[in-house]
Amino acid sequence: MRNRIRYVPAFEAKVGMTLAEPAQDRQLSSVLPAGHTLTEENLHQLVAHQVELLCVVFEDARIAEEVASEASIMAKRVLDTFQTANLSDPLTAALFNQVLTYRSA
Repeated sequence: MRNRIRYVPAFEAKVGMTLAEPAQDRQLSSVLPAGHTLTEENLHQLVAHQVELLCVVFEDARIAEEVASEASIMAKRVLDTFQTANLSDPLTAALFNQVLTYRSA
């Protein structure tokens, strides 16, 4: 089974969620490491450290056709967004590629 990541507000975090990236406070100090599975105590830590957003990993239950369809829709949105951009500019092209890669995952 595939995994996906999702960003969730810290107040929506639940026991058992696994962090895909380190949980960071407003000063970007690491509160909990990537790969850590949240406990009840960790939820209190997140509040105490004023963590606002978490990147969590979860099992991707979509079938291959759904993944392909969603990737196609996202690719079209990215293409629409960049339709007037000068993709011959290396920085713009790099940004386009990064956004397309991220949105197609």
